[in-house]
Amino acid sequence: MNIRRLQLNEIEKVVAVFDDYRVHFGQQSDIKATYKFIYRNVSREDAVIFIAEANEQVIGFVQLYKMLSSMKMSNLLIINDLFLTADARGQRIGEQLMNQAFTYGKENGYETIYLETEKSNIAGNRLYQKLGMQIDDEHNYYHKHL
Repeated sequence: MNIRRLQLNEIEKVVAVFDDYRVHFGQQSDIKATYKFIYRNVSREDAVIFIAEANEQVIGFVQLYKMLSSMKMSNLLIINDLFLTADARGQRIGEQLMNQAFTYGKENGYETIYLETEKSNIAGNRLYQKLGMQIDDEHNYYHKHL
């Protein structure tokens, strides 16, 4: 198993797994739109994706987005997506992908890394706490569909 940064010329390697991730969370499958979305974000350097591969097949990924903080006057990272194929779960690959995200953040001068997950994501919440991430009890997060 190998974890490495996805390169622009190999977007197609992650498209099917990314599409499965979206379907897993209730979205409709759309391979063409998935490719365009990933390509746009990686080509504009709005996102960094690390993939886990086994036998030259992508079995998981973590996607990071960059964010600026006026209050902290620094760059921050958001872990927006972490997903493993069904066969890859339970092998600590998610932990390895998360650690790669932390390493990338440290090496590139980011101050903090954030993520949001559903309270019902028991395995994810357990992993994030195990890795030293802390729940923010001081802020409310709002959203509005536009």
